[in-house]
Amino acid sequence: MRKPVLLAYVAGYRTLDVAAIPAEMLTHLCYAFAQVVDGEVVFAPQPAGEVDAREAHCRALPALKSRNPALKTLISVGGWTADGFSDAALTAESRARFADSAVSFMLERGFDGIDMDWEYPSNDMAGIKARPEDQQNFTLMLAALRERLDAQSDAEGRTGAERYLLTAAVGIGQYYLDGVEIAAVAKQLDLVNMMSYDLYNGWATQAGHHTALYGSRRDPEGWSAADGIELFVKNGVPASKMVLGCAFYGRGLHGVDPAFGGHGNPGTPKSNTAHPYTSIAKELIPSGRYTRYWDEDAKAPWLFDGEHFISYDDPESLRWKCRYAAARDLAGVFFWELGEDATGELLATLAEQLA
Repeated sequence: MRKPVLLAYVAGYRTLDVAAIPAEMLTHLCYAFAQVVDGEVVFAPQPAGEVDAREAHCRALPALKSRNPALKTLISVGGWTADGFSDAALTAESRARFADSAVSFMLERGFDGIDMDWEYPSNDMAGIKARPEDQQNFTLMLAALRERLDAQSDAEGRTGAERYLLTAAVGIGQYYLDGVEIAAVAKQLDLVNMMSYDLYNGWATQAGHHTALYGSRRDPEGWSAADGIELFVKNGVPASKMVLGCAFYGRGLHGVDPAFGGHGNPGTPKSNTAHPYTSIAKELIPSGRYTRYWDEDAKAPWLFDGEHFISYDDPESLRWKCRYAAARDLAGVFFWELGEDATGELLATLAEQLA
């Protein structure tokens, strides 16, 4: 019986004590982010006056394997608003340059694989360059990476679980599938990280679950993690490669009508908020201002103070997600992002449920 994946994204652009990462609980760690600059994978220059700790982080990450030899570390390339992908994917020559640089970047820093986070091929919603050709070129870009990673594994005599990994973070809606060749993409990947959060995002005007497991009667048009999983299965992605996304942060909206605890009601446009789970658990809930609600349909909690609605994951919702991942024979679960929960209770819940 295979061990379930428990993958953490770690934001290197935030204050980070690598030695404090609970490596024993994890199977995979994605360090975010490297970028694509002039067609190659690099750490983009930091603004003047800011300390750049990213190389120091990378030097420290291999030491985590002294506590968990099976831990796999990956460099995550891209992120929201990260540009450069469309140009790098455009021609056979540019794809070769990109793939060579990505593998060199990985090897020089001791990573075990590469995680692609192009948000999103063929789509310019993040203000990045996009072309219709991205749909096919993304597949070809991944194939170039896969070829080089496999060649490097062969050259080093790596077999089985020791071979270099290629994963990708993907949007879970039809908008994402419209811009890629998902079945062909999945064939190149070891894991497909399903970003089943931000379903109500930073520009939402209605109060809804941003990381619901299932649909809700209060929001029949809303999307859910299970909706995304089934959509991808229908389009040729093996469930066994999919990793279900969890959120270690909440999404909020002000000015929400109080009926039904706010859920499903419109709010004030452009009043969106974001809340680390640390703040939710240590400040907002203890303040007494908020009531916690539970949506039995969606298996999702929310907070409401009469006008401010906050959707989030908590230990109860995470237990349901782990049960779903096991029942659906998914590869496991992942979360964004480790630094959002200083209490440690969300990771502890996931580790306990997947053990």
